[in-house]
Amino acid sequence: MARLRERVQLDNGIIRWASGNNKQELFRCIAQILVGPQVDPAKRITLENFVEQKYKPTYFKTLAATTRANYEQYLRLNIYPYMGYMYLTDINILTIQGFYNWMAEAGSRGRKKDLNKNTIDRVSGLLSRILRIAVALKYIDESPVNRDLLKNNGQKASTHKPLRNADIIRVRNGIPKLKLERQRLYVVLLAYTGMRPEEILGLRWECVDLENGVCHMIRTVTYPDKNRPVVQEGGKTELSVRQIILVPDVIAVLSQVENKTGYVVHGRDIMSPCPRSTYVKTYSEAFKQIGIEGYEPYDFRTNFATECCESGFTAKQTADMMGHTDTRMVEKVYAKRRLEGVIQYREALSRMMTCDKMCDTKTAV
Repeated sequence: MARLRERVQLDNGIIRWASGNNKQELFRCIAQILVGPQVDPAKRITLENFVEQKYKPTYFKTLAATTRANYEQYLRLNIYPYMGYMYLTDINILTIQGFYNWMAEAGSRGRKKDLNKNTIDRVSGLLSRILRIAVALKYIDESPVNRDLLKNNGQKASTHKPLRNADIIRVRNGIPKLKLERQRLYVVLLAYTGMRPEEILGLRWECVDLENGVCHMIRTVTYPDKNRPVVQEGGKTELSVRQIILVPDVIAVLSQVENKTGYVVHGRDIMSPCPRSTYVKTYSEAFKQIGIEGYEPYDFRTNFATECCESGFTAKQTADMMGHTDTRMVEKVYAKRRLEGVIQYREALSRMMTCDKMCDTKTAV
């Protein structure tokens, strides 16, 4: 006799199959699926308590200071207010979709603006990791974060942009005219090296080799707690710890510094990293003196990648100089084509096609 089977759809959208040798067994199996397994009272825990008691003590220890601060913000501003009070066993795919929609409409609840797609994805990524650990520890049977069934309704995020050719020329010509030494040092490294802003702030003079035209990126300075700088040995990834090429224009500016000790871009004294307020004032006033508007420090890193690609560097070479583990970030995010780059392609195509035409003429003769 064939075994009986019946498709059962749960409230959270998950499909289960009930089976039995006869109708009585089939109905009993359906009832067990609908009621679900009995939850051990010891395993009944709210999401917030699980994160604070089980997840954070183990999985927050190895995070970089900035990453840890970002995750704390995701929890405090998003995850805890929406579902922190809920028991893990009560969170389902409908809960998660409602959470996505709630974040996409954050501006209507008093936040400065709605969360964009990228931010929602990052918050969702943290939540997904938390729930996977809950599965591993047997607090829940499976994670309700199912990417195939969830829809991210956030607006498309704005990305960093390369500088217009006229603006990057204006910056490079304007560096020697900047009033403060701190401004000249920061902007010259920003405009010529492709370094992350936090890498520039972490650069110390003992890591600068002017004779060989390189510096060694081995630490960063970030601001996870508002203004107070945090020094972190190492970089964003393993490949972030690397040698940075210093072109002659950079060497010329760095060589003018008399006391080459401590931090290149320092705070109150040469041995102190730059506080955030001083850092923001440094680049804001420098950009104003030079006469450029609408750019952020990270735009210069995008510009570096763009110029490298337009000049013929491969994506691998550019990724290595920028400290990326592979070429995807260069190809998809940083190496954007400016109008100037497209014009270069047009000129190259014109030369190639003119050459082809001349060859055809000679062959005909």
